[in-house]
Amino acid sequence: MKLALLTIGQSPRYDIMNDVGHLLRNVDYIERGILDGLSKEYIERELAPKLNEDFYITRLRDGSQVKISKSLADKMMAKLVKEVEEYVDLIIIMCTGDFNVSSRKPLLLPSKIIMKVVESLSLNSLGVLVPGKGQESMAYNRWAKVVRNVKVFAWSPYTDSEDVLKAIAERLKDTDMIVMDCVGFSTRHGELVKRITHKPVIVPRYLIISIAISLI
Repeated sequence: MKLALLTIGQSPRYDIMNDVGHLLRNVDYIERGILDGLSKEYIERELAPKLNEDFYITRLRDGSQVKISKSLADKMMAKLVKEVEEYVDLIIIMCTGDFNVSSRKPLLLPSKIIMKVVESLSLNSLGVLVPGKGQESMAYNRWAKVVRNVKVFAWSPYTDSEDVLKAIAERLKDTDMIVMDCVGFSTRHGELVKRITHKPVIVPRYLIISIAISLI
């Protein structure tokens, strides 16, 4: 069985695979990104979000961070899914964003999976981490549909210091659970937050790869 790991950044995602790649040992997979082959200059000029437009934060092959329009990312991801579905058996969207995509092959969307997990737990309060300032409202509106009390903080896994993450974790101690709402967050980041808050923490990259492995 062959998997496709699709990122909204550029592949290969060394930051992800160095962290959870061991879970895919002996698994046949490919990595692709919607920004593959594009220069940073082009991305910042043509794909950047307009004023007040929802956006995603992602990582380029050189490790740098970029912002891209949510609506453009959605269209590009739908195109990439169609390209890879011809020669893989299972497709994983390596992003927690809400994508309007479909496929003839089984498709794992972290956003739907994590939302259902949180909803099933009937939590009273939820802490949410997003990777970019300006994404807080988008995240709050999404998670407030399933949890009454939601706290959202922005912290970039690509550019911000762990000291800042520790300070945010201190402010999440009174929540029932924390969702690190980006595949860019690592298991190390999750463990750090868990150690400070003593609360369950969802790290999407680990959860989604674990589910994929169980399916194959």
